[in-house]
Amino acid sequence: MKRGQRLPRNQAEVVFLDSFIEQLAERSTHDQTEIIAEVIRLCEEPAGKHPLRSPLTGWNTLDVLGGHYRIVYRASMINDCGLIEVLCVGPRSADKVYDTAVALIDAHLLTENEVTCIWDALAILDIIEEEVGLDGWDFAPPPAPDGMVRAAVAAGVLDENVARLMSLDELQAALEHGWTHGKPDPEAAMLAALERARSRARDIVDTRSIVLARFDARCGVLMPRAGARCIRREDHPGPHRAR
Repeated sequence: MKRGQRLPRNQAEVVFLDSFIEQLAERSTHDQTEIIAEVIRLCEEPAGKHPLRSPLTGWNTLDVLGGHYRIVYRASMINDCGLIEVLCVGPRSADKVYDTAVALIDAHLLTENEVTCIWDALAILDIIEEEVGLDGWDFAPPPAPDGMVRAAVAAGVLDENVARLMSLDELQAALEHGWTHGKPDPEAAMLAALERARSRARDIVDTRSIVLARFDARCGVLMPRAGARCIRREDHPGPHRAR
């Protein structure tokens, strides 16, 4: 994409090639977080630093880590969905990163089967989502089974409206820890459910409002590589999410 061009609603499906994930895994956690954050900002400014010439025509670069390293990526549009594909990251000196990029393309490594969704990469690298500006409560997970919901409500651990917003593992945590001195404790249940998915749940003041945000309309954009619709909230900023 050229400078000044934008992606629809500043959103995109972001995918990583396995080679990029392997290179990133060799960096410190601080470097990993900084690099991922810069990639995510491409949703707002997809033009990056400058487009590349043959044999890397169609690809672009992004400076990271104080300009000492560069990312090679491609930003495009497929069926009205923004797509950012990240090929590799490497030293800026002596154009080493470009040599790596050319070698990867010449080896025909850039196939759809080798593209990994950004959320899978984040799980592999164990990067906390909030540190790169991705809110883990910005999506609606698959609901827990109806029988478990009814059990939690009957026990007085959770309100039915809230219980039906919980995923299976969140509801399990609520049922396990939602008791104080043998009596139902809805607040303890709520915190247990939140902690199951977010380690810093106790820092959140209004936990109920975060869970109820799942009632918001979903994005629903069909992602070309993941082959699934985005489950984040409507008009969310940045990357789409498949699950």
